[in-house]
Amino acid sequence: MNNPITPQFLAECRQRWQKDVQGRQTANAMVKNGPLLVAMDLEIPRRLPFSFSVDVWDEGVTDQGESLRCWAFASLNIVRQNVKRALNLAEANFELSQNFIYFYDQLEKSADFLNDMMELAELPLNNPNIQNRLRRPIMDNGQWFIFAKLADKYGVVPKFVMPDTQCSPDTKYVTRILGDKLRLGAKLLREAEPEAREQIRRQELAEIYGILCRFLGHPPETFDFSFRTAEGQYRRLTGLTPLEFFRQYGGVDVSRHMTIIHHPLPERPYGKVYTANQDGADDGTKRLNLDISTIKKLVIAQLQGGDQVVMGCDVAKQSHKPTGYMHKDLLDYETAFGARLTMPKADRIRYKGTAGTHIMTFSGVELDETGAPLRWKVHNSYGPQMGIQGHYVMDDSWFDEYVLSVVIDKQYAPPEVVAAYEAAPEKMNPGELY
Repeated sequence: MNNPITPQFLAECRQRWQKDVQGRQTANAMVKNGPLLVAMDLEIPRRLPFSFSVDVWDEGVTDQGESLRCWAFASLNIVRQNVKRALNLAEANFELSQNFIYFYDQLEKSADFLNDMMELAELPLNNPNIQNRLRRPIMDNGQWFIFAKLADKYGVVPKFVMPDTQCSPDTKYVTRILGDKLRLGAKLLREAEPEAREQIRRQELAEIYGILCRFLGHPPETFDFSFRTAEGQYRRLTGLTPLEFFRQYGGVDVSRHMTIIHHPLPERPYGKVYTANQDGADDGTKRLNLDISTIKKLVIAQLQGGDQVVMGCDVAKQSHKPTGYMHKDLLDYETAFGARLTMPKADRIRYKGTAGTHIMTFSGVELDETGAPLRWKVHNSYGPQMGIQGHYVMDDSWFDEYVLSVVIDKQYAPPEVVAAYEAAPEKMNPGELY
């Protein structure tokens, strides 16, 4: 072994520790209370009041449970707000079915996996692409553009039409069983003659449909929706298909929405659009890279227009889940641990220290007298028991460091931004994305 840890080095470390009086005191506090409370600057929450000069959404906080479906919850919040406006709904806690979207998400991901296994069936099993797919055949995580494709193909339904089941908020069993089924499907496809593979793929996918029905329930083809308006008028819509409901009342034109990223690397110039697709084609996964100041202006414009904004971020960094405070200096881990820990955002991206771990929506912003943002209101999906009745308060400094992407309606963007997004994309290695 090269450069082993020697007894002499350990002796030096012990000597250094014995001389570190402050470090030992901090260790005593941390052993008893954990790092979060020890590192937290308790003055910062006092500077983040829960008040916003622009406030567009404050009701019906949802709960994704023990799942990675935040992308569906955040995206459906946009549609939900539009449905409420279109129908003038009186119900404060009206929700759309996350379970419905999740069903078709898992079905489509299963189909993608089996299609990949068919295309790769003649390659050796130890091929890196095959091995990577087999390690994690399916997950429940996603992004806005995944939701957009699903809603545009299958529609949406109110939550009462397809409510949560025992397994939809805790998706580990779904992932585990589908993973086993998909690996078996890969084996059967590889062992079959080429002319028999399509039939096998269809059979496996049909069985997966049945598995999903057992886990999540059967998605409806049509439904009726009765409700009262804000004025107390009773209305009933009958025989709606999910797609009709989405297109008539959802208020989301998928083609109008742009994914904007903040990727502050010299090799990825601002104003360029990128895709992670292997062929570089525009299939809805385009990402326009912009500077953080421009991104904030776009978000403010959309909020001032009365619409929430879907955003992706590195939620665990410098935030406190129980209280909902987010500030770049909230947790002073460097002092608490007596070691250098931080890097600039660009370096964190390069060295995989920043990742898009969560998707929420901006639902408000506090602006100063010049129109500059001071703090942001964030609508989360951890339930009302977390944060401030389910909301987070984000200092503008946190936006700079840990917001990675937003989804902007083209109507709120200047022509030059829309034109940049419409340009032909450059290929980006999927590993470069957060």
